[in-house]
Amino acid sequence: MNRRAPFIFVITLLCLSWVLPVQAEENFTRDSYVNSVITVLRIHKDAILNLTAHDMKYSDNLVRHAIAIQKTFGLLGPMDWHAAESAKLLKRKSTHPDMTVIQFEKLAKQSNNAMKGVIRSAHENMEEDDREGLREALDTMMESCNACHSYLPKSVAPDVWGTLKRK
Repeated sequence: MNRRAPFIFVITLLCLSWVLPVQAEENFTRDSYVNSVITVLRIHKDAILNLTAHDMKYSDNLVRHAIAIQKTFGLLGPMDWHAAESAKLLKRKSTHPDMTVIQFEKLAKQSNNAMKGVIRSAHENMEEDDREGLREALDTMMESCNACHSYLPKSVAPDVWGTLKRK
């Protein structure tokens, strides 16, 4: 019996090593992926706010963080696709009859322009040290995200920046 114990122990460890990763994969869902991307977006937003509040040797990374916001957002799909999917959902659910798909797509276009505005403003900050302009561009972008998300159900459009008020 004593010689069997190590053998049983090794077999048990091997079985667990196969079962645990499978359970971890089952726990990784669409929502956990979206939450991961949102966390990264917030990190880049916080980095921009920190770098515009304090002059430090890392300030030349402002443009990189602005571009990273756009690229990180792209992990959820390009803006055109993102807006089209949301507009279809809005039309199908019609929770807000006063919001047409055309109006929603206009909001999405404004959001895309606001994201580009953050990048443009980050470049200007590097050339002209316009920190306030960059913070304003970042606020505009966050408000434009919220403008679309406020019309969609919570299950579809999370509160990315932590400031969303649903309509």
